[in-house]
Amino acid sequence: MPTRKTPSYRTPQQSRAETARPVTPFPSHSPVIGIDVGATKIAAGIVHPDTGDIRFLLRIPTRRHVSPKEIVSDITAIVTQIMTAARQDASNVEEIPQAVGIAVPELVDVAGKIRSAWNFPLPDLSQAIREHTTLSFIRLESDVRAGAFAEARYGSGRFCDNFAYFSLGSGTSYTLCLKGRPYKGAHGFAIHFASSSLAVPTEDCSRLSIAVPEDFASGLGMERLWTTRWGNQLKDGVHELETLASAGDSRAQGVIEDAASITGRLIAQTINMLDPEKIILGGGLGCSEGLYRQKLEEYIRANIWERSCATIPILNAGLGEQSGIIGAALSALATD
Repeated sequence: MPTRKTPSYRTPQQSRAETARPVTPFPSHSPVIGIDVGATKIAAGIVHPDTGDIRFLLRIPTRRHVSPKEIVSDITAIVTQIMTAARQDASNVEEIPQAVGIAVPELVDVAGKIRSAWNFPLPDLSQAIREHTTLSFIRLESDVRAGAFAEARYGSGRFCDNFAYFSLGSGTSYTLCLKGRPYKGAHGFAIHFASSSLAVPTEDCSRLSIAVPEDFASGLGMERLWTTRWGNQLKDGVHELETLASAGDSRAQGVIEDAASITGRLIAQTINMLDPEKIILGGGLGCSEGLYRQKLEEYIRANIWERSCATIPILNAGLGEQSGIIGAALSALATD
């Protein structure tokens, strides 16, 4: 828990999971707690929604080996820590957060209900936070939409009517942003682009080859592809692949290029379908600077159908790991 009495702000430039009907928003100047629940860490802080500044930034590992209830307890504990710090620092009641937005790596429908458990279940998360804090308003959101929302407001998506945001890391997901807001679809599930099986004929056309692109092109998929081809496990995951590739290892270069080819072609197809103003890449892979990022962009541009669109801006997310925290907080203030 922070012990300083003077809040330390970090500006993004420097460094609906919602109810089914509109709700009364909190004043824009009121601070909001943002929680970004990831597969490897839980990050949280108090966000000033007018500026995107974060104070009392906390991070803890995600204990995936424990029970779902214990993960919920960890999230509740970090909210409690931040609330305690906020009360100690506040000079008046308006500086104490009354709302929390939580970004989760799952499907979240338009009513704010978690509808999947790809990474881990989060049973009764909202209820647990209500029982252990004084927070009166809790909103859940899909992590990729939270990240895109933050980028639209304060990051690489500013001053842009529409862009496609891709989160590329251990998994893959996507969202379309229109006039500053993530598009949710009719049910809240418009975040897929590589998770469905695709089928193409084999080289001799004797049968179909069926595969899920994410199983080979995500960070975890690249590790799986390496192990299937070469037998041994990667000690440091995708980071080790990049290290090997930069040292001239043709095996690592092949895995990286194949993964970039799969994802790049799918992103190009998304561009062909949606015709966005720009592409924003988030996540560890999307924002990387090695061979993967280079090949990814090459395959995106090479597979855009209308060649006049092949120069579309392809930008890294501007907020880094803070995007999930900021976007979660912004989602708590959303009214549609």
